[in-house]
Amino acid sequence: MFHKKIELNDTAFVEAYIPDPIISYEVNRKWPAVVICPGGGYMISAIKEGEAVAMQFLSQGYACFVLRYSTFIKSREACYKELADINDNGYYPSQILELMETLLLIQENSEEWYIDKDHIFTIGFSAGAHIVAMEAFRWNDEELVSKLKFVPKSKELKPRGSILCYPMLNARMDHFTNSELSKFQKDMMNKCLHKSISPTLEQSKELEVENYLQSDIPELFIWHTTEDAVTNAKHTTSLVKKIQDFGLPCEYHLFRQGRHGLACGNKQYANKTDDINRYIGMWLPLVFNWMGEI
Repeated sequence: MFHKKIELNDTAFVEAYIPDPIISYEVNRKWPAVVICPGGGYMISAIKEGEAVAMQFLSQGYACFVLRYSTFIKSREACYKELADINDNGYYPSQILELMETLLLIQENSEEWYIDKDHIFTIGFSAGAHIVAMEAFRWNDEELVSKLKFVPKSKELKPRGSILCYPMLNARMDHFTNSELSKFQKDMMNKCLHKSISPTLEQSKELEVENYLQSDIPELFIWHTTEDAVTNAKHTTSLVKKIQDFGLPCEYHLFRQGRHGLACGNKQYANKTDDINRYIGMWLPLVFNWMGEI
């Protein structure tokens, strides 16, 4: 395996973890790939939703690309203080465009990196899932694609499948059930997403994933928990119903327990006891099975 850091711009980069293509004497294999988008409310980039997730997928034979997209606040500590240094690259929808750039990067280097370019998946957690969902639903949306610095060919921006983990599906602050989000944090999210601390209803609708549902989207795997106190599983269930009404395939798992942000729920990346949740960790074998099937 080799590891490589690839800078997309001054504040976004990709951590590539690519298995050795030589699996036996004179036998090479092309690997499927997954692009991982950590969460963090567009403000920061969650640590344990990056490399920790990549390690799981590497073990199953996937090349992994952790996208550290442009976050709105430069310093992680500033997210909890009212002295935030704003990142000019961090305004929405630059994060979606960076995901699209990453998909193109993998396509363009697929021969050198021994990547099966027909099997490139995307996965996102919380706000990262919002980025992944928006890209999956709008990969061919001219209004969005026209903002890119390149012209995509055919369906190279359409993932083979997209995985949404406890997703943020809209950007309305009243939809967040976590009372611990301070007014400062909510204002910063609104500035990032709408360039206003008091967005209009129309501006809010522009960030609702379900409004972009169309017939030509990747297959989806989605999971959430009923105990999530940050993003509401009711919104996820509502989206899944609309996907079903559209007649599109979707695998959905709603776990009865587990707080927000558990990622893999394993002990290797736990810094406190309730970070470990073997029950939630069952989403991994479920998603590996789904990826193998499609």
